[in-house]
Amino acid sequence: RGLASFQKPQGVSAQERLHSYIDSLQHLSANSEAVAKVFEVFEDYMHVHLLLEHCTGGTVYERILERQYFTEQESAMLVKHMLEAILAFHDRHLYHGCLAPDSFRFLSDSPHAPLKLVDFGIELKVHRWDAVENLSGGPDLQNPHCPQFFETCRLVFCAPELAPPHQPKQKTSRGNVPVPLAADVQDWQVNCAWRVGEDMQSQDLLDGELLADVIDEHADWFNEQQQDAVCDYSRKYAAADVWSVGAIAFLLLCGYPPFFAPSRNTILGRIHRGEISFDPPFWSKISEEAKSFVSCCLRPSCWDRPSVQEALEHPWIQRLADSSPSGSMFTSFMLNLRRFYRTALIEMYVANMLARKFRREDMHDFLSRCREIDMCNTGFFTASDLKHVLSALGHSSVSEAISAKFLRAFRHPGESYIDYVALLDSIYLRQRRIFEEELWRHFQRVCQSTGRGTQENAGRLSVAELPVIFSDPVIMGLIMREIPESAGVEEAAVCQRLQNGIRQHCGDRGTTQLDFHSLAALLLKLVRTYTVPKELMWALGGTDFEAEDGLSTVL
Repeated sequence: RGLASFQKPQGVSAQERLHSYIDSLQHLSANSEAVAKVFEVFEDYMHVHLLLEHCTGGTVYERILERQYFTEQESAMLVKHMLEAILAFHDRHLYHGCLAPDSFRFLSDSPHAPLKLVDFGIELKVHRWDAVENLSGGPDLQNPHCPQFFETCRLVFCAPELAPPHQPKQKTSRGNVPVPLAADVQDWQVNCAWRVGEDMQSQDLLDGELLADVIDEHADWFNEQQQDAVCDYSRKYAAADVWSVGAIAFLLLCGYPPFFAPSRNTILGRIHRGEISFDPPFWSKISEEAKSFVSCCLRPSCWDRPSVQEALEHPWIQRLADSSPSGSMFTSFMLNLRRFYRTALIEMYVANMLARKFRREDMHDFLSRCREIDMCNTGFFTASDLKHVLSALGHSSVSEAISAKFLRAFRHPGESYIDYVALLDSIYLRQRRIFEEELWRHFQRVCQSTGRGTQENAGRLSVAELPVIFSDPVIMGLIMREIPESAGVEEAAVCQRLQNGIRQHCGDRGTTQLDFHSLAALLLKLVRTYTVPKELMWALGGTDFEAEDGLSTVL
């Protein structure tokens, strides 16, 4: 058995939706062999934990790359199994939202082991539910801050109706850097959120797309509560899963996904335009029925795509590609798939490693080094360039691991391209999650040591108890790590400033109590006021990142 843990949403309504969703998952998994079983569910103030059936047979990528050959008929069989798993989902009015090949795993190493859905899209749902419940200062509904949307090899499978918006690249001179760090744009957004009360009074219009998304989310929630009612809004999300299966089928036929590009923003542009092509020679041995299946699943409008049941009835699935040419696919299929999977592994590995190693100044230094190599200002470079930057910054162990774990293990004559701006955003999002997780762990420890670890007091703190939290050396060490060393501030001064800021926040709202979510958000906001000095910014490339609030292609 395996344990999957997720942060709970903050809002009461959003938590009710999560509980309803997980309850439906448990009933579904008990009655479907295509979905990993959910044996037990545990939760605390911060998390929900699912005890899942442990599928040890590896991913679709791993199973295929172990083979010496792969046929179109086998692709059709895999896609059929995926559709059957999603059909069980949709029959219970559930949807995923961003399926990818690694959302599925084989139950065991047996050649005939069933393929099971093991990823239920909970993180994206939590984000969207919180966004709907907290329109003022909450998560961005149209631009989800989830790591999967900053990993190009996962983003490429997302449907246009749920993908972040495409932002055309602004033309700038080489001296003016167009893309700041996500962390700095987030700082600006948080500061704006504190003034949202004043801003909303002066606003006469509400963004039309945002309003439509909110209405869709609430309508979908109403549909979940009224299972017997027919609601077109759920069709939108069901169609997003069909799109993802179509993109996976595309990958399983030629070895690379549709809409793929080295740059995250270019991928988003291609997704939203919905333009696909079956490029020779990679598709010259693929049947017309396969192309027909992919084309109908990847129709730009969600209303024009088939349902999962209709996709299962497509001739390519029904007859398991019996009209395709016999024999294995071209050698290029395995080469393309190996290269794409290698890029995906590098993205995830580097983001996870650097999230724990980088301080804020390291991220600025990393960005500066990347821009030095990226002379054409494209926003991406090769994995070899990434290794060079990491070695220059003193992270040789990560650089060597890229070679040992990926470049040599998945040999390919071509390069893997990395969007270093998206990589930095992925690192930042992981850092924020790590900070919240570690702060919560030590917050619990301090509360329990002072006799406040009861269920009634879980996750809450009074203003009078702030000195207890800030006198803990581990918590202060965690906070000081978030502040640039170049800020030159003493721990005692930081401690006093943070407590004063929190007291002012509570005083302005007429409360003496603070929940952990608010405490963590306040701490992140306050520590970000210790910015990297301007003279260091100019040394790193002449840009004050904190002032570049309107140019980000990401958050």
